[in-house]
Amino acid sequence: MCTPTTDHQDTCQGANLGKRFGIVLLACLPAATSADEVAPWRNLVDRAIAQACAIRQLPMKRPVEVRPMTTFEGGYTKGIGSTVWEEQYAQAWRDGWCAVGVYCERQNRGGDGSSSPNRPRGLYDHSANVLYVDVEADDYEGTVAHEFTHALQHQNFPALNALHLWYNRDLAAAGNTVIEGGAHVVGWSFRPNQRAQLCMVTPDEGGSRQPRWWGWAPDDFKAHEMFPHAFGPALSLEALLADGTAGLDALLANPPLSTLAVLRPAQDGPVDFIRLPVDEMEAAMADRNCQVGLSNTVGAVGIWGLLRLHADAPVDGPPGFLDQWAGDRFAHLSCPNDNDDEFAWLTRWRTADAAREFAERFHAIAEMVVDYGGVLGAAPTAFERDRSVVVVTPALEQILDRLVESEVRAFSHYDDWIASGCFPQNTCYDPDGGRNRPGQRPGSVDDPCPSKAAAPPGFADWLARVHRARDPSARRIPDAESLAEAAGRLGVFCATNGAGNSDLKNACRAGYGGVGYLTRLDADPEWQLLRVCLGSGDFRAWLESTYYADADRPFASTAIVPTTHGAALAARALETDGAVGLRALLDSPPLSTLAVLRPGPPAPVAFMRMPRAELAEHGCQVAATDSQGVLGIWNLLMDYGEAPEDDALPPFLLGWRGDRQAFIRCGDGGDSREPGWVWISRWASPQAAETFASHYRAIARDAAGETGLPTSARVDIDQDTVWIVAPSLHELAAVLKDRLEVRAYSGFREWVTDGCFPRDDCR
Repeated sequence: MCTPTTDHQDTCQGANLGKRFGIVLLACLPAATSADEVAPWRNLVDRAIAQACAIRQLPMKRPVEVRPMTTFEGGYTKGIGSTVWEEQYAQAWRDGWCAVGVYCERQNRGGDGSSSPNRPRGLYDHSANVLYVDVEADDYEGTVAHEFTHALQHQNFPALNALHLWYNRDLAAAGNTVIEGGAHVVGWSFRPNQRAQLCMVTPDEGGSRQPRWWGWAPDDFKAHEMFPHAFGPALSLEALLADGTAGLDALLANPPLSTLAVLRPAQDGPVDFIRLPVDEMEAAMADRNCQVGLSNTVGAVGIWGLLRLHADAPVDGPPGFLDQWAGDRFAHLSCPNDNDDEFAWLTRWRTADAAREFAERFHAIAEMVVDYGGVLGAAPTAFERDRSVVVVTPALEQILDRLVESEVRAFSHYDDWIASGCFPQNTCYDPDGGRNRPGQRPGSVDDPCPSKAAAPPGFADWLARVHRARDPSARRIPDAESLAEAAGRLGVFCATNGAGNSDLKNACRAGYGGVGYLTRLDADPEWQLLRVCLGSGDFRAWLESTYYADADRPFASTAIVPTTHGAALAARALETDGAVGLRALLDSPPLSTLAVLRPGPPAPVAFMRMPRAELAEHGCQVAATDSQGVLGIWNLLMDYGEAPEDDALPPFLLGWRGDRQAFIRCGDGGDSREPGWVWISRWASPQAAETFASHYRAIARDAAGETGLPTSARVDIDQDTVWIVAPSLHELAAVLKDRLEVRAYSGFREWVTDGCFPRDDCR
């Protein structure tokens, strides 16, 4: 959201491309771009807006202009957001907050700090009714929905336009929790990962509304700037769950008056708004020609950030005394010389004890505040006056009593504050002149928001999951500790009895690893809700994007598949049959990686035992043996360009039915025969066998170093079996084909019952 002060020069070739939705889509792309090239982003924007309307169910009062982000002529002002201020205002903003001791962007830390060349992914300019979106981003559907929701909010609740950073940043941060929070609920509905993050915010009474993804940064402009995005989504989600979209409307009609009301909803009370005697402050400094620059409100979250930056304050919630904050206001006087500015800050508290604690805490950091900010001429002092604390620099102590007597009005509701003229401002920004006051949902309009489109796929299912996550009985896995022990025992069993069979061990790992992962989540209060909030269909995608976002080939890695697919298998078992399903998975885990990659009715898997005795008769022995399995073959094909590096498993691999590799040595050391590899694979059909053989021949030369099989290795196809034999072992091919022992198993338990073949007995 932004309010740019620069005029936009519209050089676009205008076209009402989305007229049926009341959206003016301007094709603001290079002249050489054809209509066919424009269509994809236009269609996506059209669809995202329709789906956002289906979720939000608010009428649209006037068409919204949509432009590519590249046409936005503004920037990002650090500490303010996607807002363009003239330099004199930006400088006054920075100096004012430096006087407080937070958000201080000094010139020697990064230029003038006025703007950044990096544009946001999207923003809505409510003053111009223009939605900007980065149409070149990989994923911007959710961004369109988020920013369009802002358009609906401001059109239907115009009193929100009174939330202005320049006058009251605490109120703006608090009010924007319902603006940004409501837009995030809509925008995140398009992204399963973000749905899960929002769902996981604790619903417990007295629990933290702080999401786990928000890394607290008290400085660098995060305490206020990020507050709406960090704490707003939970507030809006709870309203949506309780009362539907009417609950979101109620929040917009009367947003919270302070960040404390968001942090501590149960302790919400009247907020003191203060009018400082700024004229008298300037008069007291008349001989030095000082002028009031920024006057603003720090609020509970700002004080929390101040203490986090300069003292010892908790990261997971504000210190207890801040629960008694009632209101505050500061004024910064800019004086002609460097490091000689003056400062006054009146804070009000509900108890004298809280006022005293704030005064003591500020006294302990006063010198650090001055050194950090670098704008004040001397350290301010905190003076207690019953339930008020006045922080002033020495030159302003002469009007201390007058500051204590500043005009104060208390408000309990946003609409009462609006009706007062937005005290201490002189006027409110209300473009509709009093119509559509807060407290009433706007009526119908001639051009309603399109709502015939369906909500994004999975939205209704996600809301149902969130409701389930709020049920304490659904959050824990019954008998999780016992399941964790059983998973550990299975891991030891498979490692011992699956020696020489990497495919089996990876498949088994998917079973015990998936169950073990869920039980570890269950034991961690921070993550207990994850498996409830994520459907089993989303679990694998969440794991890959969270843990393996930067990994090469995330879909088919031998490390990633057991982890991600295994957790998805376990989540599906838990979703279907609860703890009983998890025990069934541990009792009979997948027998092959094919069963992990493509769960379904199991196909028999051929296990093979090399004819060691017969080979010994020819002076040969098996030095090493293993099974590649579907996962190993798929990785090999991707390595050498025979398969796409994505989630598209080559169809012929569905016909894999078992394989065995063996490294065979012959002679006693003086024998001239070279050792070599044999690779035997079984397939569901001659066609699948031929396809594998064809792929192998295509990579044989390049893959020789990895497979150990030279280009001259013989490739024979015998119905459903492919034999790949090193040249030095050609004379043994007949022995291998005649004496190779093969047993097929349809499931893990059948393999175990038969003694864990090719072993004689399971250990």
